Amino acid sequence: MRLMRCLSLLAPLLALASCASQPSARIGTLEIVARAPAYGGTVFEGGGAYEAVTAVAHLASGDAEVLVLQPTDALKKSGVLLIEAAGADGRLLARMANDGDARHERADSAGNGFTMRRGHALVSVKVSNPQQLREAALLLQRQYLPDATLAIGGGQGGHLLRDMVKDGLNRSPAGHKVFDGALVMMTGAGEQFPFTYGPAKDPVSGRTDGIFARCSATATCPKLIHLDSTNDFWQARAALVATGGTSRDIAMPDAVRAYLISSTQHFYADRPVQADCRHPNNPARQSPVVRVMLDHLVAWTRGGKAPPPSRYPLLADSMLTKADPDSVGFPDLRALGISHPEGLGGQGPYPLLVPMADVDGHDIAGIRLPEIEVPLATHAGWNLRRGRANPPPLCGPNGLLVPFSATPRKGDPRRAISQRYPSRIEYAKAVALSARALRDQGLLLQEDVDRYIERARRETRVP
Repeated sequence: MRLMRCLSLLAPLLALASCASQPSARIGTLEIVARAPAYGGTVFEGGGAYEAVTAVAHLASGDAEVLVLQPTDALKKSGVLLIEAAGADGRLLARMANDGDARHERADSAGNGFTMRRGHALVSVKVSNPQQLREAALLLQRQYLPDATLAIGGGQGGHLLRDMVKDGLNRSPAGHKVFDGALVMMTGAGEQFPFTYGPAKDPVSGRTDGIFARCSATATCPKLIHLDSTNDFWQARAALVATGGTSRDIAMPDAVRAYLISSTQHFYADRPVQADCRHPNNPARQSPVVRVMLDHLVAWTRGGKAPPPSRYPLLADSMLTKADPDSVGFPDLRALGISHPEGLGGQGPYPLLVPMADVDGHDIAGIRLPEIEVPLATHAGWNLRRGRANPPPLCGPNGLLVPFSATPRKGDPRRAISQRYPSRIEYAKAVALSARALRDQGLLLQEDVDRYIERARRETRVP
């Protein structure tokens, strides 16, 4: 009798255990393939040494390659799981946050080690669709038990994140958020409606929708930061993120911040080269903004402290304009052999709108980092392709770099370096003021303020 009574009491518990295990079975399994020290055994201040875990996620939607970079000391883990959706552009976070590269074996690939110094776990997942990303995130959460899970996506990976949220897939089987926050980098607006995060009526189809429509209905929207380069306005119709193709600005949801990283190309160049373009491309870096926004996203998802207000060009501010040179306000540099893009306004059913420029050719709107606010060259988000085509087409993801002359030169309407900065110390002072102003507005970390000032002190282009 005692045995039967025990079994009768145990049966409901077994049933509950069986029910609880079913979602896990649907989520999939993580097969660890190898473990090895990361970054040559470098010990990072704050995060300590890191290990690299190579794995395969066996998911209902298909297997996915996984790379986990995490502190070896559990006490140094921040509790933040950064999951990067590695699309066609590959692993970008190491470069865009750490100024390093995707190789994790070498010490010099760590760059400045920003995410490692924070103690975050970095996970790269090669996925091909939003459902696969969702399943991978749920599996990784079960494996690593983070305090906060943040999605990272650049380029095609960013499109996957936007599609995942749009399709209502940020809701877990238990009704919770899959990702607490998301950082979308250099994606523009995508190819299909909806383009905006808030609801908008599509002037082409007549439908009303928004990327946050489904998650808003279930209270499962992530805190989301959207970053675009200037190139994304020229090549990926980023203005539609603000307008949806309408004649007005569409309000951003409270859980969204959008920023233009002014006068940058799709992803920054390590050094200016021409390659297939007519002119050298654009080395202005976006990584200082990525770093500060990662910190903001962690604080926003954990404690509710919101980032600074959006800085995105809008129609209401007259900062979005047609793409012809007169409307943009780009300086006339034809005497230097540089022509402005032409014939771009009539492509597709939606108008092409781009940021308005100042007298040096730099975007007026957005986050103007010190190399844009205190410039030594013109940086643009577009470039022109070599060849005989007339007018020449845009040169893909590349931007443009046109250095200022040391002294005034004929045919160049831009002020020369000697007219801007009487000495290197005056130049360094201007850089310091610009960097500190951004810091005070929550748009730059102190460590990047220090980097800008140190580089300015050593700048040889200013005597």
